[in-house]
Amino acid sequence: MRIKYLLTISVMASLLVGCNDKEKVTDVPTNAPADQSTAQQAGDNVTDQAAYNFVEFSLDVDYSATESYEVEYEDKRSGIEAKLEDDRNNIRLQGDEAYTKLDPLFKQLNFDSTTPNDEVIDQVIKVFNIEDNYQSIEVEVEFVDGNEKEFKRIK
Repeated sequence: MRIKYLLTISVMASLLVGCNDKEKVTDVPTNAPADQSTAQQAGDNVTDQAAYNFVEFSLDVDYSATESYEVEYEDKRSGIEAKLEDDRNNIRLQGDEAYTKLDPLFKQLNFDSTTPNDEVIDQVIKVFNIEDNYQSIEVEVEFVDGNEKEFKRIK
């Protein structure tokens, strides 16, 4: 009987640890992008509601084996998740702090799923102020229209 209780407690503790909400944005502005699936369920026009042209955005810039600049953004049904890590400036932001920093940058991006690779990378370099001495840049995007694309540049 004791083993059953210990096993139950262990499983519950594991589930709680797995439910990490640090990256969740809790203070979402009213003009924040709408989740595509939620907007479609409500019968709304997705492009009218989305603040950005994408629902997921991932940026990985490698400067060296130990220095990188990373951005993660997801607009899910359960909410927005955002993360920014900049090794060169020792910045680690998650949730509301990351979203606040990333929102004005995302609003400057105007590429879509038909934009050529070089144009997307050039735009990301400019908007995120990426230093020229990077080794590689990788951008993964899921657009509002459902298309997913990956853009890369290696020096």
